Amino acid sequence: MPVIRIDYDNDIVKSEDVTALSEATRKIVIEVTGIEDVVVYTNSWQIKVGIHPIEVFVQISGSKVPGLDKLFEDIKSKLIGWKKENSFSLPVSLTLIPMDWKFEVRI
Repeated sequence: MPVIRIDYDNDIVKSEDVTALSEATRKIVIEVTGIEDVVVYTNSWQIKVGIHPIEVFVQISGSKVPGLDKLFEDIKSKLIGWKKENSFSLPVSLTLIPMDWKFEVRI
């Protein structure tokens, strides 16, 4: 199950923009991985020092998706396309984090 975390500066970014980006990023990750169970968490910190306006972290089990470099490029490319299509001008920093984890949901 990929987990997407979006941290943003609420002094710069509106909540409706973060919501739109969250939904788009989720759809993109589902599309490129073929994994339907994707969750998104967003957060704006109370104390912010030297942060980017929007940071997207995609955590995914490295063993579930071969070719992490290609996966990163696919997500990045589709995110760039979505930004252009939606006139989303805010800069987005993207990080793909392969995880070595074991999990069970709905225990």
